[in-house]
Amino acid sequence: MNGKVIAALVGIALLSGCVSSKTAPERHAYYFVSHSSNFVGGNFTSNTQQNYRLNVPQFRELYEQGKTDRKAGRTSGEASQYAQSIRDQLKKSVKTDHSFNGNANDKWSSDMEMKDAILFGNELAASYLDGYNGVQ
Repeated sequence: MNGKVIAALVGIALLSGCVSSKTAPERHAYYFVSHSSNFVGGNFTSNTQQNYRLNVPQFRELYEQGKTDRKAGRTSGEASQYAQSIRDQLKKSVKTDHSFNGNANDKWSSDMEMKDAILFGNELAASYLDGYNGVQ
């Protein structure tokens, strides 16, 4: 009986250690990537690990901006307003149009589902606020 209890406690300690090893921006990036829609249709599949690696810099940048704003004397109300503006901006820019520089006829649009835009905005804003509040 004691061996089972010790094994369970060691397992819990290992699992909690794995969870807490990521920084706040990395946790938010991982949450976004793991909860966003990954069906894109056709023969294309998305690589969650690659998407995570590509998104982490944005989350780190906003986290650092939150730390900088705190040091610059921005109030918590101003920080909350800025976080809300991040969310609002992502809701507005759900669809973007692109074209190749050399050929104006080669155009495509990139649509993000509204739920993914909301999720992305919420996680970016949370990363900014974590930086502002000093969350590791």
